[in-house]
Amino acid sequence: MLVLAMVTSVAGVGLTAGSANASSKPLVIGGIFPFTGTKSLLSSWGTHGVAVGIYEVNHNGGVLGHQLKSSYVDDAADSVDALPAFRKLELSHPTVIIGPFSPTIEAVIGQFKPNDVVDFMVGGLTTLDNMKFPYVFRTSSSDSNESIAMAQYAISKGWKTASLIFDNSANSQGFIAPLEAAFKALGGTIQQNITLTPGQASYSSELTSAFANKPQVIFDSMDSQTAATLFTDGQQLGYMTTPWIGDDLQSAPQGTYAKSFGPTASTDLTAALPATPTTADGAYNHFLADYQSVWRTTTILPTTFNEYDSIVIASLAMTMAKSTDPKKWVGDVMKVSDPPGTVCGTYATCVRLIKAGKKINYNGASGNDDFNKFHNVFSGFQMQGFDSSLNNVTKAYITPAQLAAVVAKEG
Repeated sequence: MLVLAMVTSVAGVGLTAGSANASSKPLVIGGIFPFTGTKSLLSSWGTHGVAVGIYEVNHNGGVLGHQLKSSYVDDAADSVDALPAFRKLELSHPTVIIGPFSPTIEAVIGQFKPNDVVDFMVGGLTTLDNMKFPYVFRTSSSDSNESIAMAQYAISKGWKTASLIFDNSANSQGFIAPLEAAFKALGGTIQQNITLTPGQASYSSELTSAFANKPQVIFDSMDSQTAATLFTDGQQLGYMTTPWIGDDLQSAPQGTYAKSFGPTASTDLTAALPATPTTADGAYNHFLADYQSVWRTTTILPTTFNEYDSIVIASLAMTMAKSTDPKKWVGDVMKVSDPPGTVCGTYATCVRLIKAGKKINYNGASGNDDFNKFHNVFSGFQMQGFDSSLNNVTKAYITPAQLAAVVAKEG
């Protein structure tokens, strides 16, 4: 609730800023995030990114005379709660929705077109790699690519034997096939594939199995409560001095995962995070400046640049379509984000080009926002580690070219 109050306050400030007509009805940016449940940390990622995206647009004139405001609902990262949450959000008449994250997107993915609302989901769920939903887009790279980055990083460090420890959720299990394929193609060997049931009191037996053949690295993905139990058991058994490579959930600075990992987090915990550190038109640095203005820090939360880019892309599509009607501007999403066109990376610059009659190609804070025919993007990954204060340290950057080379090796 505190997060909601903070974001509402931030969005409210934006309503009087910029040159848009304050008397025009605000456009609602809806958000479906888990404010409760085992993955509630994702709500902070979502609301922080949305707030910065709203700030960027509102402080640069709004959209066609309208300012933006946010409205949120809680899906608790539970598919049972997702559809009621969506229906509740629809009462706010959003023109675009950000979210939900991977755990619940499939529960509502068929609802956006019938209800005439465009959606930018967040997360890398592999089952969406070939999605065919005309009103749904994804600015975050697929977990298939994230899996390859995890494997590539491990091999680059000389770690060629591994065990997998993943919980039984669809999101976590989606990593396994592409991770196994990539690691094998690069010369690695998977010794054990351990599946966890979340919420257990102990995972000592699972850990014993995973470490039976002394793997050089552990690949993992699980919810935060399961991680806290598993990592505590791992400390007691002496397994936390082996390198662990996790998904983007584990990348948060001073986050639950890093704290639970224990005193060796600064040396033995690494997480893959979709990101591009430098982008067109100073887009990433511009995003950081906006983030600083809104949240008074440049220590950003994961995925926030994805939510930010989603709002900017939607606003540019409305500008190009000269309409805030989703049925009309949905067809302009790829026109403003894909080549050919003049590359631009900030909202104000892109709007000026559109108004000058130019075809644009928005490359934003998250990097290349070129959507393929399945409305997915393809980006590189930062491998994030931690210092002694559990702030992020970038250990490596896996480029799109490196990912493509691994795919080629897989045949």
